[in-house]
Amino acid sequence: MPIFAFTGSLTRPAPNYREAHGRGITSLRFGEASGRLSSITERGDVDDASWLTIDKARRRLYAICEVDGTDQSWVIAFSIGPDGELSELNRQPTGGQTACHASLSPNGRLLLVANYNAVVPDGAPDGSVAVFPLTETGLGARTGFARHEGSGPNASRQERAHAHCIIPSRDGRFAYVADLGLDRIVVYALGSDGALTPRPERGFSVPPGTGPRHLAFDATGRRLFAVSELIATVFSFALDSASGVLEQQDAFAIPQLGEPIVQPAGLLLTGDGRFLFAELRECNEIIGLAVDPASGKLRQTGRWPSGGATPRDFAFSPDGRYLLVANQDGDRLTVFPISEGVLTGPSQNLAIGTPMAIALAEF
Repeated sequence: MPIFAFTGSLTRPAPNYREAHGRGITSLRFGEASGRLSSITERGDVDDASWLTIDKARRRLYAICEVDGTDQSWVIAFSIGPDGELSELNRQPTGGQTACHASLSPNGRLLLVANYNAVVPDGAPDGSVAVFPLTETGLGARTGFARHEGSGPNASRQERAHAHCIIPSRDGRFAYVADLGLDRIVVYALGSDGALTPRPERGFSVPPGTGPRHLAFDATGRRLFAVSELIATVFSFALDSASGVLEQQDAFAIPQLGEPIVQPAGLLLTGDGRFLFAELRECNEIIGLAVDPASGKLRQTGRWPSGGATPRDFAFSPDGRYLLVANQDGDRLTVFPISEGVLTGPSQNLAIGTPMAIALAEF
């Protein structure tokens, strides 16, 4: 069966980024035997595709993007053709600015979206998170919606709430949001129709100024991991599956090794739950951590150059033997073989203009 990879790129200069050399969404084929990517086709009509989510069951791709002449971000549903080509089904506004993350509910019926809200013009929508039902024809109208309010001590980065990641619990009863501006993992009860009900007593506050950015559940759904951007830290939590309450197990402080600062971006957990990887922007590295299965304690397994500048997103190959890194300001995708929590290689560097997101699936 073919393995397709998709990358979303920055197509327009933006104040919070450097340069934009992207051309929309690129479809690629990935060979697990060779560990190499080959380009198939491009859709140049999608601006600033900052996040991609694959819906394998429906053979779809959902892309977070911006649309000229509108006052908010959008999510577009595409069908994936037999050769990896994309055909738009429909699109919906996200209800907020600079949307940056999306995930599927465990039953595949809902798409959850986080709006970072980097800048909110007067009178523009400022929703933090939204939920869309998935229909036979694409994305249904929004059924879940919530705003976050507040700020943090870092005046330049935490001037308002900044929802950066939203993921459902493994049983689909709750949604967990990493809010960089609030220094908090915000928790909602997630209704079967997508309704979001705040559950503040189940949330968790990290130390002030930490800035949580991305989250990952293990396969059991009983352990959650978080990486923070402003104070570089990886957290592990035990999750009470009945109540949804989090209990911190460890906090691994990522050291700064030289002059470049450490600014984490993505977070990935291997399928067996034994190893974590985090991208480190500015210093342009990937760090690997081993997870103690009993205690949740974290131990570094290695730290490697990312293959380019500003690693922003990454993904595992379907068999877990490769890590594919989108180096945003390096204008390249880099492929690394993985074994026992250690990266080797890289096996390939492929030129792609300003890649912001990458997603793979086998069909």
